[in-house]
Amino acid sequence: MKFLKFASVTKKITLALMGLFLLVFLLLHGAINLCLLREDGGDWFRAAAHFMGTNWIVKVMEVVLMAAFAVHIILAIILQIQNWKARPVRYRVRTKSKTSPGSKLMIYSGIMILVFLCIHFMNFWFVKHGWVEGKYIVNIEEVQTAIKKGDTVQVDFQKLRANGKLLQSKQSADKTSFENISREDIKTVFGDNFELYEPDFYLMAKELFHNKWYVILYIVLIAALGLHLNHALQSAFQTLGLTHAKYTPFIKLFSTGYALLIFGIFAIIPAWIYFFDVLLPYFKA
Repeated sequence: MKFLKFASVTKKITLALMGLFLLVFLLLHGAINLCLLREDGGDWFRAAAHFMGTNWIVKVMEVVLMAAFAVHIILAIILQIQNWKARPVRYRVRTKSKTSPGSKLMIYSGIMILVFLCIHFMNFWFVKHGWVEGKYIVNIEEVQTAIKKGDTVQVDFQKLRANGKLLQSKQSADKTSFENISREDIKTVFGDNFELYEPDFYLMAKELFHNKWYVILYIVLIAALGLHLNHALQSAFQTLGLTHAKYTPFIKLFSTGYALLIFGIFAIIPAWIYFFDVLLPYFKA
């Protein structure tokens, strides 16, 4: 790969640009995740997840996003190794360094973020691509439309009802759906070739955030993300030459504010769900 041989400055600029792209994605992703807190039975979140999973523009951007993640991680590792090689022997006498704590911890917070990504991909992205079993949802309206079009859809509703798997959306909703079903249930009810189903990310997210230890781990890893973002933003502006005595203080303030915003958005969701779905009913019982 030719970009691995580029100068260190080029790698830093590429790393900064990829990082800024990922920062925008984080804000969008966080806004969508906030829909989990709406008391609408998951309608908004499921609608957003359906759009993200079916819109071709989003699918293209997903490929770009995965590439950005890969480039960002690879370049970060290469630059860190180069920094270590540049100072193979530590100084015997420790002196006070002007390097910020965020800078010193970047590699470690980056590793924690990588762990978070692996867990997140395993729980959601791998399910989306069918590599990991999850919970699924079937929109009955789509099934009925397929039947009207003459598509071959074998439906045995009695088997699903007998298993207690039929759940209708609340009365105010416009659609009826089968929820909390496995791929085996889908084959049993709709046949082996049925494809009109999608992962129920709402239900899967709620179940994960009902687990105390998962919630704690999630918040700790998001804290590492916030620490990483605070320094990364400042470093990106510096790498791109956007530093000046007049507005550098604003950049630092903006970086810290953005990092706190991202941490707040992503941390409040599991904490809120666990408190209201698990703790509050427990204390009321």
